[in-house]
Amino acid sequence: MTTAPANTGSRPAGGMTIGVIGIGDMGGAIATSLLRNRCDLVVSDLRAAEVEKFVSQGARAARSLEALADECDVVLVVVVDDKQVASVVGKLLQHPGRLHSIIVSSTVLPATVIALEEEAAKRGVSLIDAPVSGGAEKASRGLITVLIGGETAAVDRCRPVFESFGKNIFHVGPLGAGSAAKLVNNLLSIGGNMLHLEAMELAHAYGISEDSVVEFVTVSAGDSRTLRTWGRIDRARRSHYLFGTPAIYEMFSKDVKNAAKAAGQRGVILPIAATIGASMEEKMKVRDTFVEEHGMTAPLPRCRICGQELAAPFRHAGVHPECAYDPEGQSDR
Repeated sequence: MTTAPANTGSRPAGGMTIGVIGIGDMGGAIATSLLRNRCDLVVSDLRAAEVEKFVSQGARAARSLEALADECDVVLVVVVDDKQVASVVGKLLQHPGRLHSIIVSSTVLPATVIALEEEAAKRGVSLIDAPVSGGAEKASRGLITVLIGGETAAVDRCRPVFESFGKNIFHVGPLGAGSAAKLVNNLLSIGGNMLHLEAMELAHAYGISEDSVVEFVTVSAGDSRTLRTWGRIDRARRSHYLFGTPAIYEMFSKDVKNAAKAAGQRGVILPIAATIGASMEEKMKVRDTFVEEHGMTAPLPRCRICGQELAAPFRHAGVHPECAYDPEGQSDR
């Protein structure tokens, strides 16, 4: 692992011009961090209003993907799913312009980026998968964790870019390993949240409040970052533009389903992950109804460092203990 402060020298991001394709929650947060570090940034998105927002902050708008490739040295692809990644990267490889590197930061199957490798090599473009973990709150502050798969020389060439928006930077293996690492993380966090929800159902059945559960579990063996930010995943669903549609549940469950699928593609069977993935939609619907019926929709206090929800034990201090402990005041644990 390499841990480094954001690049704030006289040549931000090593003097490279960076493109970001997809400036939704995560892509927009990464773009915000890049602009804060004075990077030369070009943005592209189907939503003109989002593009204009970043132009007003100092970015440039790409007229097309071809124009972006002609202006940029490196591009970060932060679109929604495997289909969009394959489409966007495919178009970039048809006209790579001055690009030397395409970085896929969407959460996708490892096989999706691996399938694009041969064509990228033919075009003289390095393909890197580098999904991120920590949420848009941390991404906008430059505190995000970056999980990288790719050839060492290519990754090292782009390291100034990673340092411009990430804090904890892990080069975990060859192309595809970054995507696999993100699925490992999300299986534990999003998949694990389903077990947390069942634990809360058990507590509720015996008259124990969720705040009480968090109070005793965060000083017990069941402690986790999910519990320390309890309410964050509920809020993430409710505040998403897809909330109220079936698509929200598919989006929130796809990474757990993909974890089981990616394992199967390497001959490994994950029956528990597959079961969780299959049950997530119903479990999240039940949770959303419970939250609404019990008046648990008000905004929760947030940590002054990481920006994420503070579970009950930490609200008086205004900070998660792991965030306060970090000597830089920038924990991403």
